[in-house]
Amino acid sequence: MSQEDAEFQGRWMAGADAIARLYVALVDAPFEEYERAFLALQRELLALVKTPWEQVETRRRIAEEILLGAFGLNAPWSDFGRALRRIRRLGYTDVERRVHVAILFARWAKGHPEHLPAARRMLGLAERHFQSLSSEHAQYGDVKGSLELIRQEKEFSHSRVTARRTSSRR
Repeated sequence: MSQEDAEFQGRWMAGADAIARLYVALVDAPFEEYERAFLALQRELLALVKTPWEQVETRRRIAEEILLGAFGLNAPWSDFGRALRRIRRLGYTDVERRVHVAILFARWAKGHPEHLPAARRMLGLAERHFQSLSSEHAQYGDVKGSLELIRQEKEFSHSRVTARRTSSRR
């Protein structure tokens, strides 16, 4: 491992550790405090990064943590939607993260039914991206299992989507 790679790994592990510590420290905090603290941590971490890729990836990881906070606190759409838009604007590191975000949105939307159609669309798009993965991909089995679990729920089953399409064509 080169010196540059070792430095990157050190920064990456320190960032992941800081994210984990902050998550634990804010477990009972209201969403506004949670979001504010993670954005402050993002500023600190961005001051340490060395490459454009690290900068974008740091923003993505913080955005995911903020979405997890919004999900865990069952935040209203004004907060959850803002967190979701932030992730969508930054893009996804890989298909696994895209699927994870879509599943979080789907699970959140079950408690906010007016957002179920958008969650279904996002889940369908994530599933289409997943289908482009080789079955040899390291996370293929885990992602497939997560998609199968969410599709077992009546709000997100394929039979519901098919029935809805059939009735709308009449």
